[in-house]
This record gives sequence, structure tokens and C-alpha cells, in this order.
Amino acid sequence: MGNLFRAYAPYVYLHPDEEYLPSSVDWFFSNGALLYKKGEESQPVRIEPGGANLPKGGDPDGSYWIDLPADKGGRERVSHGDIASAEAYVHFKPGVENGIFTDIQVWMFYPYNGHATVKIGFIKRVSLGRVGEHVSDWEHVTLRVRNVDGVLDKVYFSQHSGGKWVDASQLQFESGNRFAWYSSRNGHAGNNKAGLYLQGPGKGVGIRNDWAKSNKVVDTAARFVVMSSSGEADAVVEPPWLSYKSKWGPTKQYDTAAEVTGVRKFLLGKLKKALDKLVKIIDEVYGTDGPTGPKVKINWSGNIE
Repeated sequence: MGNLFRAYAPYVYLHPDEEYLPSSVDWFFSNGALLYKKGEESQPVRIEPGGANLPKGGDPDGSYWIDLPADKGGRERVSHGDIASAEAYVHFKPGVENGIFTDIQVWMFYPYNGHATVKIGFIKRVSLGRVGEHVSDWEHVTLRVRNVDGVLDKVYFSQHSGGKWVDASQLQFESGNRFAWYSSRNGHAGNNKAGLYLQGPGKGVGIRNDWAKSNKVVDTAARFVVMSSSGEADAVVEPPWLSYKSKWGPTKQYDTAAEVTGVRKFLLGKLKKALDKLVKIIDEVYGTDGPTGPKVKINWSGNIE
């Protein structure tokens, strides 16, 4: 399995202005991440190596969540990640279409998702305060490989609450069959090329997804862990944290509409209406609850459309 992944292992390119870098899960835990329990918020506990003390099983009531260190300095430091420790977490699973393919999911962890920026007409970049911010961010690509000859067919890039499939012919290859995986500034949405994509109502208005190549790069072939192989449970020892099904971050602590009032009062007419439309979809894109881990995502075991 490791050799098959190395053949296609992507290079993860962060934006040159990216502040919120990836890290390993163990770095996150060992640097003060805390586990909270509803009703006992004043008594959070440190998370043990590998997540050994994280609760297992479902959590329909949202009784548990993970957060950054409690002290201000620790929160600031850990939120910016540690790219030197970052590693890819790899999951092999049978592909769709009658067993013709194998899917290789590659997950990256970021301790923090930064604030959103938007374009509103002629105003190219506007920060929306805390909008878009949340603790912990899991992003992934899925490599679909043909079983008959081991050739890469296409790649799925996750993008916030959705994503897209890209044919192998449209990838930017480096070092043979290895391709570029661009991570957007602050939000870490994936893409196969550099550029700008506006997510929103259109007509020059939307949430900015900025992708660019920089020297902030993760070579996933050099640092990866095969964390799970569906159908071959005995072959891979899954880390304890993978079975944690509660939230990796607290519920959003701000009101989106209130956060953008400072921007809204400086806009006129159509631009103000455009911002109002954008506010309505922001929570759909970023969510309001703390994110869940890889094994809880629908893409983990289900088909990716």
C-alpha cells in the first residue's frame, strides 16, 4: 500500500501568505489541545498521545469537543500549526464501479481555519472579522486508481462543504506521477491549480478562495501514515483518535450578520445588497458547529459525487 501511495503522493502547496499551517495530530495533542465535556467546561483534560483518552462511539448530543490550549499564548501558537511535523493520513478503500478502482484518501490536519475574505464588486479583498474561523480543519484529496494497471484516473479535491473531481490529464505533475495539491489561503480548500475562485452569488461577489505556490510545502511521500484500509482491518492498526466521533472544535461563538456590520455600513446600494446575499450562504459553506474527524465524514465510506 505504501509503495502505491508514494507513486502518486501529492505535494501540498500552501499560499505564500498562509498563517494557519498544518501539523500532525500528535503535535496538536502534545502542545496542549484540550478535551471538553458538556457540564464540566471548567475542567478540561489534556489529550494523551495518540488520543488514547478520547471517548469512542457516537455523540448525538454534542457532549464532547476539542479546543486549543486555554492560555492566550498557547492558543495563538498552536493555532498557527507546525508544518515541520505535518503528515498525511492515508486511507485505502474500494472504489465504486464494480471494483474497477481503488480509492486512496489523503487527509491533512490543520489546527485552525482562518477568517474568510470576500470580494464585493470593485473591492477586491475584505476581511469579515471572525467569520469562517474555527478550531481544527480536516481536508482531503481522493486518488482514484485503476486496479487493472495501477494508473491514476482522477482526483477529488475537497473544498469546504463540497469539492470537485479533476481528471488526471488536468493535474500539474511533478517528479513523475506526483501532482500539486493547492491549499487555499486561510480556508485550506483544495484545488489542482493556482488562481482565484469566488464562491457566492456571482457577478464579482463571493468568498475568496486564493491558491498559489510557495515554499510552504508538504511532501506527503516523505511524511505519511497509512491509518486505515477498509476491508483489511487486521492489516492496519488505526490510531485511537480516528475512532473519536465527537467534534474537533467548539461550536461557533459569533453571529455572522453581526460580524459584517462594520463592513456593511461603508457599502452603498447594490454592494450592500450583494453582501447581504453573501451572508446568507456563509454559514452553509463554513458550518456553525465544530468539525468532525475523517471517519465521520460521508466521503470516508460513501461514494464521492
